[in-house]
Amino acid sequence: MAIICVALLVIKRKGVMPYVRQVLIVLILFAINLRPMYISDEVKVIRQKLNCYCIIVLDDTLSMMAEDVDGFEEEKRTRMDRAKEDIEYIQKNLVGAKFCIIDFNNDVNLICPFTDDNKYIKDSVDAIKPIVDYHATGTNINCCKKLLGQMINDAKLLNDGHVVVFFLSDGENTDDHRLDNFSDIAQGIEGGAIMGYGTTKGGQMHYYDELHDEWVLVEDKRNYPYEPAVSKIDEKNLKSLSLDLGIEYVHMDDPEDLDGTIENIMKLLDAETEETTEYGYADIYYWFVIPLAVLVAYEFISVKRRA
Repeated sequence: MAIICVALLVIKRKGVMPYVRQVLIVLILFAINLRPMYISDEVKVIRQKLNCYCIIVLDDTLSMMAEDVDGFEEEKRTRMDRAKEDIEYIQKNLVGAKFCIIDFNNDVNLICPFTDDNKYIKDSVDAIKPIVDYHATGTNINCCKKLLGQMINDAKLLNDGHVVVFFLSDGENTDDHRLDNFSDIAQGIEGGAIMGYGTTKGGQMHYYDELHDEWVLVEDKRNYPYEPAVSKIDEKNLKSLSLDLGIEYVHMDDPEDLDGTIENIMKLLDAETEETTEYGYADIYYWFVIPLAVLVAYEFISVKRRA
């Protein structure tokens, strides 16, 4: 477009007014090419809607900072980094579903209620950080059971979509509590997966100490002298959860490991499109099309007359 504009300016027309019109056409073309916009809260968008309530439960205990995932040496990714990538993958493949994010550490938290606002979901997940060593009291998967059951029941009561659950964890219970039976909250779940992170060999963990602006190695303080703490995946707990909730267990090495699960979910769902308005940037380049059309039409008529 820049080359065309320069060429139009170089090829000078005879006469002052024809050249002025030529310059105006070039300026309008240049303005259209810039695609100017303004901020508006009434930007019309067409969204896909899925009749699906997707509940994502994320373990954000300190053990999810373990460094035993593929690619750690090259990219310094932890279990938590991998889990967040997988949540984004789920979100991209179930666009239009209503998502609910639950996380648990010392306690359970409803990070975001059911929403189809993709940016809000992503920002909420990105903001999740495992608690630091001196606040951690050990992992207890059971603490999320009540809230998970409540969200499953809320989705069922709405009665306008299928309920799926993705549970992301390394399966560790380190506060001496046995894993509860989750089967009493499973009614209504129609798909999803228990997603396991970590290895049987395990990995060390570091957390970021904001006070001292440094990464700190997590130590096992049960015996002195302290040694680096090592977190290992507990697939027994994860497979038990899988049986209780009636959804498959998948050990996560790559987001595409979920493709089969997502494909089965999509078979249940109906998709429709909906026009809505939202906050964003609205195009105004078409405002310049009218004067451009008038000038081009005038030039065309002038050429015809001279011919």
